[in-house]
Amino acid sequence: MKKKKLYIVLFLMAVIAVSNAQNVASYNRSSLYTILVVDPKARMSDEMIEAYMDLPVPDKFNNHNLSLRYVTMSMSDQKKSNNLDETIGEFAKKNLIAKRMVAKWFNRDRETGAFDFSMIADRGLYNASASDLAVAMKSQRGKALLADAGEQLIGNTFLVVHNVTYIDKQEQAEKAQNVLNKISAVSSAFLGTNVVSVAADVGSLISEAVAGFTVNVDSYLYQLQWDNETADGFYSQYYYSKSKVSKSKKAAFEAERDMFKLVYVGSYSSRSDKAVVRGWYNASDVFKQVLARALDKNIVALQKNFENFQVVVPVYQVEGNQVLVQIGLKEGVSATSRYEVIERTEDKKGEVTYTRKGVIRPNPKLIWDNRYMADEEDAVNSDLNYTTFEVVSGSGFYPGMLVREIKYTSGN
Repeated sequence: MKKKKLYIVLFLMAVIAVSNAQNVASYNRSSLYTILVVDPKARMSDEMIEAYMDLPVPDKFNNHNLSLRYVTMSMSDQKKSNNLDETIGEFAKKNLIAKRMVAKWFNRDRETGAFDFSMIADRGLYNASASDLAVAMKSQRGKALLADAGEQLIGNTFLVVHNVTYIDKQEQAEKAQNVLNKISAVSSAFLGTNVVSVAADVGSLISEAVAGFTVNVDSYLYQLQWDNETADGFYSQYYYSKSKVSKSKKAAFEAERDMFKLVYVGSYSSRSDKAVVRGWYNASDVFKQVLARALDKNIVALQKNFENFQVVVPVYQVEGNQVLVQIGLKEGVSATSRYEVIERTEDKKGEVTYTRKGVIRPNPKLIWDNRYMADEEDAVNSDLNYTTFEVVSGSGFYPGMLVREIKYTSGN
């Protein structure tokens, strides 16, 4: 009887979670897993992998990375594939990426195979605004209410596969490699001499190196499918806790190869912008900077093109007619950007509604430069901690309200 009640509760949670996820204005902090595709025969492929592995997950996403972070695929094999998105999809299916994503969400124990809600609870609480806490603490279930709400985040789990090509011409590759080799020599050979002179020499070499190659990025976006059918099947066939270990369910989950799926959303291709490098860096810093900014550029483009991948962030602070939000150039904020301000409210029955309360636009002179290594460059506005927005319409804004980018028209 207890098992039946537990299943009913879990199933209802899943149904509520899925229905809530349909509201695009809902602040569901998305979880992101990224994979790099690299040609092992390409020049500087090792440096590219090393730089990629050192890059942090964009801070507006939950880190949902698995142990598999990069795959090798020769350029000839890529050219043989008419649809690389389908090839990647087949690879993900073969390697059970979707199932592994679900296992991570439910903190599956490798030894016993048991699941729990600790990650869902943590991310649910992290996702909650002050108003959520106020409502929850008045209920009998208290914070458990917010922990349950975390389950709706599962459907906002994404995989982005970046296919990156660093150098597309032989002579450029040789030039870049030679210059990069000189960087370390210059930075070590002149220790004890005029630091300004050394820094200028190294900066000149790095600028030459950066000018000598370009980064092409093709990014493919997939979303974890978490609907009623999937949730129902998971809870009834595979879920068990550490206190109720089931060898049969453990074996069944490990044998499962078809239930969990990734849905292809779309792609975006671009070429990196020319890096502006100031100061004294080594070759590794150059790679990290160019790669980080190129990947961020594609992430932003995917968000603009596909609404379900959009990032929604809370208002940080309000000062008179100014709204401060902790996003910037890294998230694609520009002078022409427009954002809606959303208020989340919940009635006594637990019904949640999202209402647009107004529109804001960034002050062009106060856009935060939060791109990778902007501080080291001493870039303009890199010392800010937020972007300052001006109110276009609406009033009564307060910290914790939600901000989401909208397509700009003359009416906004």
